[in-house]
Amino acid sequence: MSVEVITIGSELLNGLVRNTNVDLIGDLLAEVGLEAAYHTTVGDDGKRIGEVFRTAVHRAEVVIATGGLGPTPDDLTRRVIATVFRRRLILDQVILDRIRARFKERGQEMPPVNEAQALIPRGARVIENHRGTAPGLHFTHLRTELFALPGVPSEAEMMLREYVIPCLRAATAGLARGLRVVRTIGIGESALAERLSGFEMEEPDLKLGMIARASGVDVHISASSRDGAWLNVVLDRAERKLWERAGRHAYGRGRETLSEVLGRALLGRDLTIATAESFTGGTVGAEIVATPGSSRYYKGGVIAYSNDAKESLLSVGRETLERKGAVSAEVAEEMARGARIRLGAHCAVSTTGIAGPDGATTAGKPVGLAYLGFSTAEGESSERWIFGGSRADVIAKAAAHALDLSRRNLGVNEEWFGPSSRS
Repeated sequence: MSVEVITIGSELLNGLVRNTNVDLIGDLLAEVGLEAAYHTTVGDDGKRIGEVFRTAVHRAEVVIATGGLGPTPDDLTRRVIATVFRRRLILDQVILDRIRARFKERGQEMPPVNEAQALIPRGARVIENHRGTAPGLHFTHLRTELFALPGVPSEAEMMLREYVIPCLRAATAGLARGLRVVRTIGIGESALAERLSGFEMEEPDLKLGMIARASGVDVHISASSRDGAWLNVVLDRAERKLWERAGRHAYGRGRETLSEVLGRALLGRDLTIATAESFTGGTVGAEIVATPGSSRYYKGGVIAYSNDAKESLLSVGRETLERKGAVSAEVAEEMARGARIRLGAHCAVSTTGIAGPDGATTAGKPVGLAYLGFSTAEGESSERWIFGGSRADVIAKAAAHALDLSRRNLGVNEEWFGPSSRS
């Protein structure tokens, strides 16, 4: 089944907004054994949007479009669909009442301009929006199923999960689909590819791919078959191979995050953790608390950006700062120890580094340099890293590796724990 994804909005072309809907749709399509053959991004221009839709419905059996369903003049998708597919727009009173009720829930009166969102192309099915005011649309044109969704990622995700993906799953009934993902950190794509050399010859029925993220590299395998039992056996075997070849770099599977893996390890060992952050400015702590239930093991964090704060809040020695500098292994270790003691945690992790674009002091301390410290009652350790990319990239990578340092110090994922949940 061929799929085309269309993302609509000039903000996606001029860089004002990151196009996260592409990743979202790709991930969810993989869950039903599909992938997009085409992806087009088009600005808020009615003529060009029309051209994109006309092309898409002639080469794809499924078209998923996001964006352009809002109430403002630059939201053109609804009108373009009506023109291109010759479907008169009809005011849906039920939808209009729902939109009014949504505004009332917020203590607001609906502006008249929002009435446009209740205009539905004749024959289209409405996809209910539980998070916003713009309903989605679903209609069939010749042999193509077309879904039009709002561009707001949270709204698009809910409608994809609740409506679009179930529709596609039903359309491919009888075909077993499988997707497995092994998540890694601390190893680059090329080095990981070397470890996986020969895998595709060993498992010719599977499709192998990699996705590089700030937190590491995800390896994914997928396949479809009419024989579901056979498919699961093959995927289980292949997933274990990926895990073993990735070695200590493998930390999770599926959508598992480093924070979730670390949280389970801390809970399982009845341990608590604290954080001490300099240049990451609280990012490590934010990642930890993003996991529900983190209050059971996260004691808290100290953001000590200046040297004075490192001394007064974390008991880092002035002599250490003067002799080694704030960006050093010794300071990272003293920061971790200070946070562990001050917050009464069983262990603590710390970050200190140079995020850039300025701040490099000598050839030995370039932009991207980071020291990560870890402390327990038995002592301290640290790691030195040099991360590439923008300031935001460096901070994100340092935070992810700080979580991973904690994971490895707790001995997490050193062995295979059995197949992951089946998709």
